[in-house]
Amino acid sequence: MNLKAELPRLNGNTLKIIACISMVIDHIGAMLIYPLTAEGILPVSMSFEKLQLIYKITRAVGRSAFPIFCFLLIEGFLHTHSKLKYAISLLIFGIISELPYDYAKSDALDFSDNNVLFTLFLGLLVIWGIEQVNSFADKKKLHYLIPPILSGCVFGAGALLAHFLHTDYSYRGIVLITVLYLLRFFTPLNLFAGYLTIFYRNNEVYSIVGFLLLYLYNRKRGKNLGRLKYLFYAFYPAHLLILYFIKLYLRQTLG
Repeated sequence: MNLKAELPRLNGNTLKIIACISMVIDHIGAMLIYPLTAEGILPVSMSFEKLQLIYKITRAVGRSAFPIFCFLLIEGFLHTHSKLKYAISLLIFGIISELPYDYAKSDALDFSDNNVLFTLFLGLLVIWGIEQVNSFADKKKLHYLIPPILSGCVFGAGALLAHFLHTDYSYRGIVLITVLYLLRFFTPLNLFAGYLTIFYRNNEVYSIVGFLLLYLYNRKRGKNLGRLKYLFYAFYPAHLLILYFIKLYLRQTLG
């Protein structure tokens, strides 16, 4: 009996929606419950212990989002008509999202913790660089040791940039993206290896749910959304702004 064949299968669009829902739940915990509790505004009509439990649940649920986004980044990279446009879109929306991200999280500009779109952007540059290295090595018939050395340099540069630019998930995000890319032909090994790269970080042990969902991926992108695909990019800064304004409202009404 083929267990995988008996399980429901998920396309790319469905995984995106799941990741977005997971992310919003996570941010409700991190950007609403946590700061308002620290300020003494919450809890309201419930015990602190119950609110703390809700906070922990939101953060655990949210751990599924990042591995799914990283996996879909690679799928997008492999199938996009223009890798340059893909990279530029991530960079532009990363810049647009930074102000909402900072204010939703800490009520001020804070470049010590930059949003996840910058991590995805750097990860895209890394796997693009690795692809170019291997393509160049094949054309020039370089010694077999040259490609892994150069690829390692590309990876190292991307990981260091993520660390020094303080992007979300830092260098670990670049490690995860690179591992998923290099082992993309070896499912479920790629998912298991990816999980091992981040599970030890805070609550990332719960990210296993996201990796299990990726195992159900049917290798289909889903309905072609055309320009509507940019709604997924716009959703990121939009939901951060909404959470920030909700936080302001709760401060004014409950504080």
